[in-house]
Amino acid sequence: MLIETDLAGGPVRVDDLDRDSVLWFAEQAKAREAAAALAVLHATIRWCETNTVEDPKWAAGFGEVGGDLDCPEKIGGDGRPMVAAFSAEPLAAAMEISTTAALTLMADALELAHRLPRVMARVEALEVPVWRARSIAQATSSLSPEAAAYVDAEIASRAHRVGPVVLARLVETARARYDTDAHEEAEESARESWDVTLTHGDGRDQRWLGTSWMEITGDTATLADLHDLVGRTAHDLLAIHPDLPLARRRVLALQVIVDRARAHGDSPAPSRPYKAYVHLTATPEGDIAPLGRVEDLGPATSAMIRDWLTGARVTVTPVLDPDRGDPVDAHDPPEWMRELVVQRDQHCVFPDCRRPARRCDLDHISTCIDPAHGGPPGQTHPGNLAPLCRRHHRAKTTTDPTKQWRYRRMDHGHYTWTGPQDQRLVVVPGIGTYSPL
Repeated sequence: MLIETDLAGGPVRVDDLDRDSVLWFAEQAKAREAAAALAVLHATIRWCETNTVEDPKWAAGFGEVGGDLDCPEKIGGDGRPMVAAFSAEPLAAAMEISTTAALTLMADALELAHRLPRVMARVEALEVPVWRARSIAQATSSLSPEAAAYVDAEIASRAHRVGPVVLARLVETARARYDTDAHEEAEESARESWDVTLTHGDGRDQRWLGTSWMEITGDTATLADLHDLVGRTAHDLLAIHPDLPLARRRVLALQVIVDRARAHGDSPAPSRPYKAYVHLTATPEGDIAPLGRVEDLGPATSAMIRDWLTGARVTVTPVLDPDRGDPVDAHDPPEWMRELVVQRDQHCVFPDCRRPARRCDLDHISTCIDPAHGGPPGQTHPGNLAPLCRRHHRAKTTTDPTKQWRYRRMDHGHYTWTGPQDQRLVVVPGIGTYSPL
């Protein structure tokens, strides 16, 4: 016999529940779980409030040992109160968790209570589970107060379903926008990890077997160029080795590249120019802003972009007018129109899909009807086009009504989707997906 309680506190015999009642009870249990997690968060916030200190010397931190309170990772600061050293242990004992877990809980609670008020308000309303709010707090804890406020404002409305990739990109954008010096220092620190290592072994049991493992960490532009060269050389080897899979031909391509370099006096063979889409903004004074964006990669300082372009052959393409909307009568959009839509939306606009727009189909949001069959003119224009990866293009165009998704593009650029079970989702290009309240 399994006896539980419902939200009203009354006894429920779980093994007597029918199929529908089990789902009802599961919902109630989930609601109790959410309320209990919120109560723990409230208790933790109050515990921190009753253990505050003013002097950083006496503040708790990760790594505190004995009487040595000079810890590099203090809990609090930058808009959050500091809590007393060793105040985590009593809380940990009361909750039967480790000291590190208690320290983390206290740090997350302070972040939510003092620097993420919008997210916290949704937690209080039981609209965002505590565990998800804590993941946001951990991601923003190292930001300045201004950067944390930016993330809070951008993410609050979709905090109940934000994924780690979207959260990481938003945090990195905030850090680059508001903590530019720290972003530049991070870029410089990342260069210190550049290296090429060769390990003799197959990566599984470390036996040699004629197989070695190479790992390269370095400049993004250089590695992208090398990857492109390896891929093109592997494709050329298809004529000589039609039976070999692509992965094997990529490895053979490395030998071809090495042989070409030796034949040219140890100078690398010239490679085909590759295309990178860099977005830079001019300041009112006419200078280049210190921060730019590289498509599919993220924010980068203008200094790093300048380093990439030094010595490179650069082709400047005309700036597109994002408000241009003149239509054409053909089904396939002209190149300028495709480029405008790609830059506008950046990725597949299906909920939670991040496939780059350049590798997507351009879908007619309202089905394009051939003018020869009675269709009106001017059906192909930017407002009626959106990038969809092949999978989600099919999900939209399938003839099976039980699987079909529908969507609209709003005037402000958001996309509203309706699923086969009437799911309602909103996609904000470049930011993420959320469920409308």
